[in-house]
Order: sequence, then structure tokens, then C-alpha cells
Amino acid sequence: MYVISKFKDYYDGVVGTMGVDKTLVYERNTIEIEDSEEMPIEFQPSNNLSWSHRRDNHFLNIGYMTTDSKKYSGCQSFIIGFCGKLYLGWKFNYTVRDKFNLYSEDRTDIIYGFDNAKQYLKSGFWKNTSQEDIDYVLNYDPIDMFRTLNTPVFIYDKNESHRNTKLIINPILKDYEFYKEVDSFTAFQEIQMFLGGVLGTGEKEIIEVEDKYKIPQHGFDKWSFRREPTKK
Repeated sequence: MYVISKFKDYYDGVVGTMGVDKTLVYERNTIEIEDSEEMPIEFQPSNNLSWSHRRDNHFLNIGYMTTDSKKYSGCQSFIIGFCGKLYLGWKFNYTVRDKFNLYSEDRTDIIYGFDNAKQYLKSGFWKNTSQEDIDYVLNYDPIDMFRTLNTPVFIYDKNESHRNTKLIINPILKDYEFYKEVDSFTAFQEIQMFLGGVLGTGEKEIIEVEDKYKIPQHGFDKWSFRREPTKK
């Protein structure tokens, strides 16, 4: 697989061990979509804001959540679509200060796995994500999303509220520490197979040239393999 990109991702180094197959090209151009109407239907909120309708959309239920942790100030979820499968992750935010409180820095811990994340979450409010929501998303067949977006990788990032969501096509996976879920070698191989197989894109078009045009290109003419007629 030959990757054309303006950035480096964590799996790019694999090409040094596998070699470059230039017949399969991955144009890794990052596109951010903030308008929900341009997103797949699963990520589009409805104008019906009733409690019952909100609960029907399991994708939207997995969003900003409160936390009881003394370390973390808040938590946002994200959904990674990777080669036909969905992965759930959470960004836990916290601030580091020096002992004189003169310096501070905002940091984020990324956690995969609901069991790992929910130990820090506050219970008993609608912003909490239920196990039903988690199971629905993880068992959902998202293949139409990938075909609609025409990409092997995307991220649905909820940020801090439903009003600050964005869909990122061809994101930088190392920024989301996705190597915790899929190692670099496997990531490279799966993207390569997904592009050439499921999406059927990235392969250079092979143009077949008719034989009558190939012959002159190799220095032959129409009499090269037959006897030229003699004059009577």
C-alpha cells in the first residue's frame, strides 16, 4: 500500500518492513464535517427532543458524561470506525498545576473499554451511558457508513456536548492512542485489505491497449511477421 498524506500516523513505519505496493494507493486526506446533516444517519440528531426519542438513538446517548473522580474534571466519548468495525473510547480531562499554582497545563487520558471508563463516571443521571447503548454500538454493522464516506477510517468525536460534535474522515489515529486497540502491523494490513477489498478503491486503473497499437510501440510494423508482397 502506498500512502499519500501530509501527516505521519503510528502505523506508517510498517511499510519499511513490508515494502510499498504502488498498485494500491491510500490518499489519506483529512476532512472534518461539523454539519450533522452531512453525517451518516446514525449520527444525525432528530428535531424530536423528547426523552423517549433520545433514548432510541444509542449512538447519541454515548456522549459527554460527568465524573466522580477527584482527578478528572469531565469526560467525552468518541467512536472510531476502523475497517468495518466500531470502537468506543473516552477522553478524561484534567489539569496539572505546580505547587505554587503559577503554572497549569490541560491534559487528557484516553481510555478504551466501558468497564475501564465507568469506574470514574458519576452514576444516576441521563448523561450516563447504559450497557445497552454500549452493546448496541459495538454490535452494530457499520459497513454502509464506510461505503458512504468512502474511507477505511473515521472518528465521531462528541467533544463537550451534542452541539460540538464533528466527524473526522481519515483522522490521525495516534492522537487518539488507537495503538492501544490495534497494533501498527495489524492496522496497516487491515487498511490495505479494506481498501482493496471492501471499498475497492485505491487501485491504479489498468488501461488495456489493443494489439494494433502495441506493435508500433515495440518497433514492428504490419509486415514484421509476414512476407511483404513483391511487384509483378
